[in-house]
Amino acid sequence: MADTQQPAARPGWIRDVPVPHALTELHGPTTGAIGLPTTLFWSGPHPRDVRWDVTDLDRRRDLYEIVLVEGTLDDIVRLIDGPALVEVWDRMYLPHRVRSAWRALIDNSRAAA
Repeated sequence: MADTQQPAARPGWIRDVPVPHALTELHGPTTGAIGLPTTLFWSGPHPRDVRWDVTDLDRRRDLYEIVLVEGTLDDIVRLIDGPALVEVWDRMYLPHRVRSAWRALIDNSRAAA
């Protein structure tokens, strides 16, 4: 008998979570203030004027949450630094699907440290 099982349908439209092969692929800035394109951050009256200081752990966490949830793999590689992500990971508020997709990569990084 042939296997005719179809993948489970997703409830509504949920996009895939982009995850690199390794955290070493992530070379985002570790100093300075970062602005996001409106494709990632469109909130407020002047979203292009908002900046996140990545040396401030709370602001970096906020920036990384936005990029991991809204960004493409190119956005993630360009804006997130691997070791800096691990540093704020436990403080991040992420949808379950995003946290689950990244969990193995973060856990492997911690185990190797």
